[in-house]
Amino acid sequence: MIHDALRDIPVSDLKVLEKLLLIRETRITFAQDHHVNTRGERMEFSQYPHIRDLYNSTAPELVLQGSVQCFKSEWAVIDQFACAYTGLSVFVVVPKYEIRNTYVQNRVNRCVENVPEYKKIIGSGFFDSVALKSFGPGTIKYVSSNSLADFKEYPADVLIVEEVDECNDDNLGYAQDRLRASPYQFRRYIGNPKISGHGINALYNTSDQREWFVPCLSCGKYSMVDWFKTVVTDIRDKDGAVVEYRLRDSDWAVGCRRDIRMICPECGGILDRGSIAGRWEPQNPNSSVEGYHISMMCAPVNSLASMWARFQRAVIDPGLLQKFYNSDLGLPYTAIGNKLSQSLLDTCTRDYHFEVGPDYACVPADSDPGPCSMGVDVGGVLDVRISHIGDRGTRRAVFIGKVKRIDDLHDLILRYNVEKVVIDSMPEATLVQDFQETAFADVWACRYVGDGTDKRRKYDTVTRTIHIDRTEALDRSFAKIRQQKNLLPKNYASILGGHYVSEMCVPVRGVVEDSSGNMRYEWSSGVDHQRHCDTYDMLAADLMADSVIDEVSIE
Repeated sequence: MIHDALRDIPVSDLKVLEKLLLIRETRITFAQDHHVNTRGERMEFSQYPHIRDLYNSTAPELVLQGSVQCFKSEWAVIDQFACAYTGLSVFVVVPKYEIRNTYVQNRVNRCVENVPEYKKIIGSGFFDSVALKSFGPGTIKYVSSNSLADFKEYPADVLIVEEVDECNDDNLGYAQDRLRASPYQFRRYIGNPKISGHGINALYNTSDQREWFVPCLSCGKYSMVDWFKTVVTDIRDKDGAVVEYRLRDSDWAVGCRRDIRMICPECGGILDRGSIAGRWEPQNPNSSVEGYHISMMCAPVNSLASMWARFQRAVIDPGLLQKFYNSDLGLPYTAIGNKLSQSLLDTCTRDYHFEVGPDYACVPADSDPGPCSMGVDVGGVLDVRISHIGDRGTRRAVFIGKVKRIDDLHDLILRYNVEKVVIDSMPEATLVQDFQETAFADVWACRYVGDGTDKRRKYDTVTRTIHIDRTEALDRSFAKIRQQKNLLPKNYASILGGHYVSEMCVPVRGVVEDSSGNMRYEWSSGVDHQRHCDTYDMLAADLMADSVIDEVSIE
């Protein structure tokens, strides 16, 4: 006899519900009784109470927005096996062809090799193919999002998209076509977010937006697992810019032999981070799509002290902070509106003064013992920054200004004992080459390559050219100011009649869309010559310190 609550449900919907319940039962059985990960380890739910609901879900459409290493891909593998075992055709999309092969070999094939029950299910079916596998009565097809040919001639019941933000968004539209003939049309989207309002974050925003809440040991109230509400608090300057973060757990110190505690925002008590009574609470309950935001904070086995150490290194660098948001917090980070302010520049002042003229300003002695670095931005005039290299990677400005001729640069090199120069390679390529050949210093040309697309620096020792992503370069020079490594005189605001400050502060970091529809981070342009010559000066100082980062390739 059909339960009263099901009497008015259409037969087709009952069929879908029956299938979802069967998938859930199979998924739980696989996870609890059989599955082991690629390291040969059994699933451990006691240390990860937040993932139980994922396995209990009967949602036809589900979105997992999460940090790295938060078991979202492990869930996806078990789910695709469960769907296929119940007789469904599964269509799994990964970003690229090379990633597809690695994904299948490492996550799927190795998993099957480690689990006798999976081998038994395969039986005499075909499983050796990278692209198409049988699993029980169902099949699984693995495709790369950048190959449109892969999105044809496979009728599917289930669509699983891995690493949504890395996939070709245009081709994902064709993946939907694979489901149109199915009575089920189940969808799962998994990813580490990059850009706010795009990719996996856009999908999460349309879901019911479930966040993990844990109880307080003192007042019993539940609080969302939120880095900025339960772990750190911010200190702001008069302009509203954050100048410092402090731990809410004021009793914690390095070496105290315990982890940082999450603090209840209601009463200041300790939140029970590992509580089995933790629960998912939807922030957008009217949506029919289940969405989960999973951060490293959800699992008590992940150290908050380690996260705090990474956060402290990242907070002054937009690039590193973006990585912390994405990889640790499972959140997008845009840094939209990030820009230099005069308040921030004020923190870099030290007890010395420039002699100020209309076109340049410098230390009073008109010379410096050096060694010094120099950055030059090429335009209608030559914008110049010269710095004395001090302790712990500091650059103390000794000359800031605008000159008209290359001969002026030669004079400044001799006057300030400049060892390394980085100059804008464009638009005067011939002028730059001549300067490289005639200068009494080691001169490198800087060529910006892209915006927010490549984090590597390449040094071509033959042409003495540095290739660096523009966003990456400006992120690094911004970070030096946040670290107070870029030192300025007390009267810096009067340099160039006040235009120095405006040229340093005009770029704003935001998100732009390119002609292909891809989103990326970029600093805006404007009258920003001093900001760029400051960045080139930073690169010259790096050369002097042999500060070659891991991503650098030397040719």
